[in-house]
Parts: sequence; structure tokens; C-alpha cells
Amino acid sequence: MANYVRFPNVSFEPVELNSGLGEVFRSVTPSFLRKEEDEDEFLTSCCPRITWHQRVLGWLSCFCIGLLLQASSFGSLTRALLGHPGRFALVYTLGNVVALIGTFFLAGPRKQIRKMSDKSRKLSSILFIFTMPMTVVTVEAGHFPGRALAILLMVLIQWLSLIWYTLSYVPYGQKMARKLLSKCFGWCCSF
Repeated sequence: MANYVRFPNVSFEPVELNSGLGEVFRSVTPSFLRKEEDEDEFLTSCCPRITWHQRVLGWLSCFCIGLLLQASSFGSLTRALLGHPGRFALVYTLGNVVALIGTFFLAGPRKQIRKMSDKSRKLSSILFIFTMPMTVVTVEAGHFPGRALAILLMVLIQWLSLIWYTLSYVPYGQKMARKLLSKCFGWCCSF
């Protein structure tokens, strides 16, 4: 009984001192006062620890399904070019969402979000994440002048931001791409 703290006139369960009081304080602290590490524990509890083999299988499955959806969306590309891009944009965006979820398997949601928030990836991540729901909203909105062009522009922004994001993982990838683009623009504008 020496390991328990007893309070007079309190009917709560006794707390073991060996377990530490940190857990007790954490359990009674309101969520808006918790630190970021507590949120990390929340994400970890939502996404239980899985083996490396399971992570790779989850990522590979999502990546392949996403790639398959993106490839199958090009079956509707002719309709998209003729002014009906809805099906193309929805399937392509769904493929991007599934592939993005796959990266959560590989790195974990918390680490992937931190990577996406990195200085060299932040703008492309924001554009990529923002244009996906905007594409769906534009597809589902009623017909308006320039709707097909707006949808195709959203898909193009998704594609370009994904490429720019991917280049951030290649050493000097974005730097080489900037150089290549400046040379291409210089060559095109020299005529």
C-alpha cells in the first residue's frame, strides 16, 4: 500500500507512483492545451505500428492502384479534349489521392506531413493538395463558360506540382529543372 497516494474524502482510483504522474496529467489536460507530441501519439494510435514489409506492401498496393486509375483516366482524354473532362478529371484525381495515401504507409502520416511541409516542398504540396478537391468541386459544379478549361487547368496544376514535389527528393532535381526550363524558355523566346 506504500506505492499508492491516498487522499481523504476522494473516491478516485489510487495512482501508482511507479508509473509516473505524467500520464495522469496528460489524461486530464484539455486537448487544446496539449503539446505537439501528444498529437503525435494520437496519430500513432490511429495508425498502429506495422512491419516494414506491411508498409511496403501497403504503399505498393496504393501506388499501383493510383497509377492504374491515372492510366485508365486517359481513356477519357478524348472526351476531355472535346469539352467533357469530368470523368477524366475525377478518375485522375482519385488516382492521385490513392497514391498519396500510399505514401502514408511508407513514411507514416506524421512524417509524410512533415516532409510535405519542408521549405522546398511546401508550395508544391499546397498546390497539389488544394487542386485535388478544387478539381472535384469544379467537376461537380453546374456548367459555366470555361468549365472544361478550368478542369483541365486544375489537372495540369496537379500534375506539375506532383512533378515538382517529386523532384525535391532528387538531389539537385529542382535546380536542374529550373536550369532546363530557363534554357527552354530562352531557346523558345530567341526566335
